[in-house]
Amino acid sequence: MGSMIKSHSKCGFESEVLYVGGGMMDFGGKCGVPCYCDKCKLVTTINILTIEGEKGYYRCPKCKKRIECYGEIKEESFEDDVHYVFDWSLGEMKRYYLKDQSYYCPKCEKNDLQFQPVGNWD
Repeated sequence: MGSMIKSHSKCGFESEVLYVGGGMMDFGGKCGVPCYCDKCKLVTTINILTIEGEKGYYRCPKCKKRIECYGEIKEESFEDDVHYVFDWSLGEMKRYYLKDQSYYCPKCEKNDLQFQPVGNWD
């Protein structure tokens, strides 16, 4: 079951609801993660389980320019005393993590963007 998250920044920027992870029908081939486009000034999601994702090269669905993903992929191990907004198993002992911390905001270009969980989807 995937998660629904939303981002907001001190500057007033707020994203749409972001559907991250995967659902029952596509969890093995899809892992949507939050990302941003500086050109379009938006926060959206991208599937990292694609050929482009394996290379670490993602394009904005709107303008097709290069985008950057939030969070990190690393070995399956949770850090003590760290709260995660979202995490997802990628198989082969790898996991995607989105920590509960401040991130880069594409609107004001400051590290004031935060994510919060708002529900689940399937």
